[in-house]
Amino acid sequence: MKRWGSAIVGHAGLTSPRELVGDMPLEVVYTRAERLRSAGGRTLQHWAGRLAAKRAVLRLLGLPPTPERLGQVEILPLPTTACRASSACLDGHPPAVRLHGDLAALPSCPAGPAAPDGGAGWIRVSISHTDVRAMALAVRTRRLPEDGGG
Repeated sequence: MKRWGSAIVGHAGLTSPRELVGDMPLEVVYTRAERLRSAGGRTLQHWAGRLAAKRAVLRLLGLPPTPERLGQVEILPLPTTACRASSACLDGHPPAVRLHGDLAALPSCPAGPAAPDGGAGWIRVSISHTDVRAMALAVRTRRLPEDGGG
């Protein structure tokens, strides 16, 4: 397993999320929750950012990005404790990584915020995008104070 993984997804000239995934089934690559969250008013940049994050996580894990594996990496917002404390969110909503299926069963790969103490390290992602590409970095980290609960 690597210490970090990165990925870039180009979306210049594309008009739909289906074009981002090529011949892979959109319904397999993106979880239902991701499709629902990305559908309402989100730009193609958001879809590309989520796909870049999924690929970065798989690179971190040293696994090829098959449609099934991409679909087992779920990228959803994880509001911080500070964000939930008031209506003003100064921290943004950092993405949460949840692993499902075979990936959740990998040794030392917590399935996300439900991991007992983040001991072996949570997987965190950072996503940025421009008008032509989305970039993501995935790293393993210990649980941080803003995660709450210890």
